[in-house]
Amino acid sequence: MTMTDTDATTTIEDLTDWYDAGPADEIDVDAAVVLPLRPPVAVYHLDDGFYASDDTCTHSEYSLGEGWIEDGTVECELHAAKFDIRTGEALTLPATDAVVTYPVAVVDGNVYVDLRGRTGCIVDQLRG
Repeated sequence: MTMTDTDATTTIEDLTDWYDAGPADEIDVDAAVVLPLRPPVAVYHLDDGFYASDDTCTHSEYSLGEGWIEDGTVECELHAAKFDIRTGEALTLPATDAVVTYPVAVVDGNVYVDLRGRTGCIVDQLRG
């Protein structure tokens, strides 16, 4: 689930437990920033809003936020696996597992990511 628009009643207080990813205007369209978390999270800016997912490729441990972003997909630079930024779905081999996505809101010019209940990215779960 990803929320890129908020209604007029959403306030900062509603997002108390959400992670503040910083100013929306500092993330260019078709670009991403990687949040310094463990495991890291990537926040993407597409034409239709902001999206967030685990930053680690599910095929091989590599940053998706550092990958090629085009047409709503991100391509891992290591082995060219592609993922749908909006849904996390793995679109091409060698990746077969989706990345976890997170709800996103933009309020007062800042991007917020809902990481409540996060248990770690799929790579950590697969190692389990």
